[in-house]
Parts: sequence; C-alpha cells; structure tokens
Amino acid sequence: VSNASDVLPSKMVDDFYHLSTSEQMREFKSHAIDEQYELYVFGNQVVHPPATYLADPFARQGAKAVPFLKAKLETEKNEARIRDITLVFTEMARLKTYDCSRDPELMNLLNQKARGMQGIWKDITLKFISDIQGTQ
Repeated sequence: VSNASDVLPSKMVDDFYHLSTSEQMREFKSHAIDEQYELYVFGNQVVHPPATYLADPFARQGAKAVPFLKAKLETEKNEARIRDITLVFTEMARLKTYDCSRDPELMNLLNQKARGMQGIWKDITLKFISDIQGTQ
C-alpha cells in the first residue's frame, strides 16, 4: 500500500488540477467514468484542500454511475476511498439522482464496508450512510 504522498499523478490528473475549480467542474463531465473516478479519488486523497466538490458532478450521473461505483466499493480496502465512494452515493441521495435507500444490495454493501472500517474515517462514513437513509 502506497502513501498518498508517493502517488505521482498521470498527465490527465496533473493537467486537470492545474485548472480552476469552475473549469474542473466543467471538464469533469467530459471524462470517462474510470477517469472521473481517478480524478475524484486523487483530488480527495492527495490535493489540499480535498476536492470533495467533485462528488457533485459525479453524483449527477445517477444510475449510470452506480454499477461502476458498486464494483469499486466491493473490492475496495482503502478506508479513505470507501469514504469517498460513500460520499458520492450521499450526494446522489441529496440530489435525488439515484434512490440509494431503495437499493438493498447497495445499502448492505455500504453498511458492511463502513462497519468493517477501523480507522478515522469510520464515523464520517457511517454518518454519510445515515444521511442517505434520511433522504428517503
């Protein structure tokens, strides 16, 4: 497992984070979903302050992004990434682009991943899940 400080960004990521925030928000949509994920995770784990604002354009894709994010979540062991994926689902629920609370498979997966967390991100991740359940 590498530390975030060891991560060298790809040219795409490096170019993206040299844009202004408003340019990033526009540009984000033009990337394929796997690139969006790479940009989002790098932005939350390496960039300071974290690029949590990218959860919004990611979440606006709704159901289209769910299978990709579920697949990422199923295999993810990094707790910061689990938190970041959960944040996108929280934004989907808030924006009403996908009704996460009515997807029992997703909710079980989110709860299982959050309950298994040991580190500092467990409480906020559980709060995100609680927020999803409260937006029904």
